[in-house]
Amino acid sequence: MYCVKCGVELQKGVKACPLCGTRVFHPDIEERADPAPYPPYAGDETVSHGGALFIVTILFAIPLALCLLIDLQLHRGVTWSGYVTGGLLLGYLILCLPLWFRRRNPVVFFPIATAGTLLFLLYLCLKTGGRWFLPFALPVGGGILLIVETVIVLLRYAVGAARHRWLYVIGGALIAAGGLCVLIEFLLKVAFGVAMRWWSLYPLVALFLLGIMLIVIGICRPLRESLHKRFFI
Repeated sequence: MYCVKCGVELQKGVKACPLCGTRVFHPDIEERADPAPYPPYAGDETVSHGGALFIVTILFAIPLALCLLIDLQLHRGVTWSGYVTGGLLLGYLILCLPLWFRRRNPVVFFPIATAGTLLFLLYLCLKTGGRWFLPFALPVGGGILLIVETVIVLLRYAVGAARHRWLYVIGGALIAAGGLCVLIEFLLKVAFGVAMRWWSLYPLVALFLLGIMLIVIGICRPLRESLHKRFFI
């Protein structure tokens, strides 16, 4: 049996099309109580991950403490262990810290992860005596944070029930990412003296065309519905 609206093949026992939501009905077929193709939803089950997170925290803490103790014992100070402990703390901040919270809002945790990454890069810059953090790492990290955070906020709070709006958001993000590539090449010249070879124009053009294509698909409803029917997008 197939859906009368979108033509998708339907399983026995379904009450509505899983793609377009059209009610399944055929006047020549007598309705019968077929078993549902999937078990009923049993409700929200609360699972505690506190024990596993505690073990993971210990696994992060043990090598961190060992590195500091060995470095202090051998060099009477923090030398190489700063890089290891900084990397471990950054990994824990990104991978494990959000898991401690029941409601993991990416609007909050992505800026925290970005700030942690920038602080670690600042430590590396100061430790190695470099001067690349302010002219390169900070503006690049800020640009990435601005683009990604804008996408997260729009997808979470502005798209709503209109599913085609995410095409506008992703398309705009791709265009902004292309502009960020040009900024990165310019900052490489400012911070490290790398000659401008305009390699950034290639990702700029590619991302710009992809972004415009998504925006056009979002605007053109017949094209959007055709792609949705064929590719479920």
